[in-house]
Amino acid sequence: MSTRTLPRATACMLLLLASFTALTAAAADADRTKLKGVITAVQGDTITVVDQSHTAHAVHVSADTVYKKTKGLTNVIHEKTDASVLAPGLPVTVEGSGDGNALAASEIRFRSEDLRTTRQIQAGMAPTKAEVGAMNQRMDEFGTYEQLDAAEVTFGSGSAALSPKARADLDAFAAKAKQTHNYAVVLQGFTDSTGNAAANQRLSTQRAAAVANYLQQNAGLAPGRVRAGDGMGVAPDAGSGSNGAARKVVAKLVVDKGVQAGVKP
Repeated sequence: MSTRTLPRATACMLLLLASFTALTAAAADADRTKLKGVITAVQGDTITVVDQSHTAHAVHVSADTVYKKTKGLTNVIHEKTDASVLAPGLPVTVEGSGDGNALAASEIRFRSEDLRTTRQIQAGMAPTKAEVGAMNQRMDEFGTYEQLDAAEVTFGSGSAALSPKARADLDAFAAKAKQTHNYAVVLQGFTDSTGNAAANQRLSTQRAAAVANYLQQNAGLAPGRVRAGDGMGVAPDAGSGSNGAARKVVAKLVVDKGVQAGVKP
């Protein structure tokens, strides 16, 4: 009877052992994840891979991660490489452990042809990025003005009339403006400290208007380039009493840095 029981017991033990082995293998397979997709970002030890369903996965690499570059139609021939080749746009197959959204990579494979194409695309993108950077800088600089030249013309006490010297100085200023792309002229009128504040405000405005009119009507500057003059009242450097140097209009030749940056020489 014992000779019949022993084979049955042995068979049961073998069956249990097989079941345990199968369960262990299934558990190992369940813990191992395979992911196919395209790299969209590389940040330190983490790469982002987007699969065909447009789901993004965070893939963590380490010193133990193996990188294989496959060759040939069957992708059987391969050579090991390192993480430095990883770049956005590269199609990869990742194997590792994790839940699929956060994956610790044990192996990353990619085709040699795909790596070559990705590098070509990256090389072609470099000028585009530089152009985008320049465009962003221009956008930041719109409304920021750079002064290229300035002229000061002075007036007699209580007067807004231009002297012959003032006209000659404005002609020279206008000639330089005409040689400048996308220029603008900004005008500020001032007075000395004599007289009351209201009268000085009016007089400073009249002086700025006189210069604007001359530049447009006599010196040949386009009306759209000459901004309406600002009456600033008493000049900051007027001091006390009559001061001929304070009875003036300051004309500034400026360019918008955002506009000027887009002008080819």
